[in-house]
Amino acid sequence: MYIYNSLLLISNMLILTVPTQLEAAEGPGVSACTYLGYVYEDCGLPDVDVSCIPEACTSIIYDGVFVDLNYHVFGDPYTRTNDKKIIDNLDKTLKAKRPTYVYYGHVTQSEWTQMLACEACNGGINSLDEMKGLKAFLDEHPGITGLILTTFENGKYAIEFPGYSENLKKYLEVMKTSFPQLEIGIEVSGKFLVDQFTAPVIPWLDIKVIAPVTDFFVISLMYLNDCTNDLISTGIAPMTSKSTNYTLEKLKCILPQASFPKEKTYFRFRLNPMSDINDSHTKCDLTIQEMCTNPSNTCLFCSDTLESINEKGTFAKDNGVGFFTSNIDLNDPTNLCKCEKPFATFYALLDGFNGITSKPCNLFIRK
Repeated sequence: MYIYNSLLLISNMLILTVPTQLEAAEGPGVSACTYLGYVYEDCGLPDVDVSCIPEACTSIIYDGVFVDLNYHVFGDPYTRTNDKKIIDNLDKTLKAKRPTYVYYGHVTQSEWTQMLACEACNGGINSLDEMKGLKAFLDEHPGITGLILTTFENGKYAIEFPGYSENLKKYLEVMKTSFPQLEIGIEVSGKFLVDQFTAPVIPWLDIKVIAPVTDFFVISLMYLNDCTNDLISTGIAPMTSKSTNYTLEKLKCILPQASFPKEKTYFRFRLNPMSDINDSHTKCDLTIQEMCTNPSNTCLFCSDTLESINEKGTFAKDNGVGFFTSNIDLNDPTNLCKCEKPFATFYALLDGFNGITSKPCNLFIRK
């Protein structure tokens, strides 16, 4: 009887631990929201406090910080003039104590190759040194749930890097050993994937090699296409198109070839409109609320309808476990579009993920 009770107790303890383990493996959750945090300073628009972000945002995505070859972590990869603003706003975001994931990486793929060098054959010497700089940053900014590593795509002038996958795997192993509580994701451009698996120039990462030491992957669709007349009512990431090869249907066919595990894959969508690359519009002009309130000036913006956003939510459900949004604080936070609720496109994406058709919104309908 004593043995039976002991076994029963152990069995119950194991059962109780399973939900916790599954929950921890969920990563950013089904609907993560990228948060800018300083739209007033940049655009003169009302700032959206992190406390006002929808509760349906399962985590906050902050974009982001970079590291140089001297292992110094900083906020602006180009001039560093905005470094303090980016870091200060990260601290403000972390004070909300919501799960927060921060984009992190070397500025270019070229720097990554210098960093990774021969990590798989030298015990991860460079990686161990970088972790010291990263530890100092994490200690100064406590509360970061995870990192999303970026800029792994081959550039225009990239040369083949033998052992790239194995060296990156070693780097990830060192990072996970150094920070066992930190979740680690990797973002890859969807446009790059279409190119890489349609007409590859040089070998690239083997996702199968790094998947066991990567908690999740993000496929970015933020810049899948430039804005053209053919994409005005579908957004720059169309499901199908006769005018571009960069579509979600094409990407859907590529994901199995690339070996991205569905149970670890998220898709990052641009919810705000885009304009012709040759015009003078800035991110401050390219907002949903601008389209609703000034339709005559924004008729050539490439933007989704609520219906096409629903479709993208369904795509994320069918091909992964969740999605990231573009900057949530530029997503009509005060409901100037007079939709059912503020942040209409975010909720339309979530509706699509959950199999719900969003209610029409009159000002959102483009004439």
